[in-house]
Amino acid sequence: MTMWTSLDPAEVTVEPGARAGARLRVRNTGDTVEEYRLSLVGKPSGWSRIEPDVLRLYPGSEGTAEISFAPPRSSDVEAGPLAYGIRVDPRENSGARDVVEGRLTITPFTETRAELLPPTLLGRFRGRARIAVDNLGNTPLTASLVARDESNRLTFDVRPNAVQIAPGRAAFGELVVRPQAVRWTGAEESHRFTVAVRRAGDDTALDLDATFDQRPVFGNWLVVVGGLLLTAVIAFVVLWFNFSPKVVSAAKDLRATDAPRPAPQGTGDTLPDAPPPPGGSGGPTPGQKPPGSLPPLTGEGPPPAGGGDDTGGGGPTEGGAPGGGGGAPTEGGSRPGDGGNEKAPVSPVAPVDVPPWRLGYPKDDVVEFAQERLASLGNACTLQPGWNPGVIDAATRNSLICYQRLVYKDGVEKQKNSAEIFLTDTEGELGRATLVSLWAQRITPDSVEPGSTTMQTTQLTAAFWWAYNRESSAADLTRERTFARQGIAYLRTNKETPSTYSKQVADKIRAYQTAVGVPATGKTDWATLRKMIGGSVM
Repeated sequence: MTMWTSLDPAEVTVEPGARAGARLRVRNTGDTVEEYRLSLVGKPSGWSRIEPDVLRLYPGSEGTAEISFAPPRSSDVEAGPLAYGIRVDPRENSGARDVVEGRLTITPFTETRAELLPPTLLGRFRGRARIAVDNLGNTPLTASLVARDESNRLTFDVRPNAVQIAPGRAAFGELVVRPQAVRWTGAEESHRFTVAVRRAGDDTALDLDATFDQRPVFGNWLVVVGGLLLTAVIAFVVLWFNFSPKVVSAAKDLRATDAPRPAPQGTGDTLPDAPPPPGGSGGPTPGQKPPGSLPPLTGEGPPPAGGGDDTGGGGPTEGGAPGGGGGAPTEGGSRPGDGGNEKAPVSPVAPVDVPPWRLGYPKDDVVEFAQERLASLGNACTLQPGWNPGVIDAATRNSLICYQRLVYKDGVEKQKNSAEIFLTDTEGELGRATLVSLWAQRITPDSVEPGSTTMQTTQLTAAFWWAYNRESSAADLTRERTFARQGIAYLRTNKETPSTYSKQVADKIRAYQTAVGVPATGKTDWATLRKMIGGSVM
């Protein structure tokens, strides 16, 4: 050996976010001038440094280097002992290299963040929310979840009531709030409650304040309408029982007077012969039309009903009617058999408030896109043939319920997504969260990179609009139906309508990432896509 080394101290303890140091001494025991290169090895090397990193020593001389440890206050730096080493490489005598070993102990720290999603619950009989708990410390966390209200007018069901979380990870709990008394009529009533997240072994708790707004079962408008209907029923019953038709008989008047009685009208066995018509024979005059006959056809009359054959302009799935001239009845086409010359009257459709789309709503392109996407799933929830395009029928609703439940199950049990689809949408209805999830299907990060022009960027933009618009104006619905028609064409015929991942798209994704709690990079990564597939909206 041509050198001597010493590390002081050999064991160092440091708190995350603070600094600690050690000193390395190197002595040249050879007979020539030597240059020693110093470098750190081991886990602490990412946040440690040694100065200077080169020592030039004469024979018999000694040099020192300072080692500085500065672990960040992060869950990535786990508490406990860590081994590290300082490699000393002589330049002239490379075979004499040495590694001086040391030990660094990271002290534990705790930091917990919790959130109730949503903080305001709304319902008549119950309200649902999720409790998100993040372990930002560097040690495992065991926390209990307890809900309470000071007025004692609510009951709570928290599952699970305790969670175990590794450093840097998150866990979720399901909360169901029910009022102890049902509110039948009147105005909304607000109940305040608190969810306490308490770490094991710690008396202090992290309190989350929330509100449950209880709606009446029967709103004020329903009470007014019910009162009017009850008044109308009572008035009808009163009029019905008080009305008695007045019957007047003339028999007594006839007996009381000497007025002649009606002449007899025959015995009823045979009828007398009809008198002959004027002019003699009683038949029609030769060359004249018999009474009541139809006028003769002049020239070439209109063709028989149905246009003269049995073929129509389109099958029922394309809007044509059998035997008709080719127009779709729902779009102002001809009636069956009119040859396409007249417009069928269109019955007015009462406007509905969308989203969400429900069973029995009128035809809509947005619903038809959802049906095409459900029909292409390829799993147990696939929508089978026979559904009514653009309308939520029974088959579509069953497929929709299956899909929503599967998304929620994959998110809760397998952490494949955020499982927030039921925070906004009701089971069996096509709402914003479900549409975001359907649009985000089959998008991958490499298909929506900044600057790329793909159909998946169009899907991503459509998903963002549904996540962004809590209330859709007429212009918003027009834009979203345009996206829906592009999606239908892509799913049916593979016709793409690509768009570019521009700076505007990146800004929208960055706003979405900020709203749903993932790093706001403006790039569509798997964390962002899992939020979309899980139905997370802004």
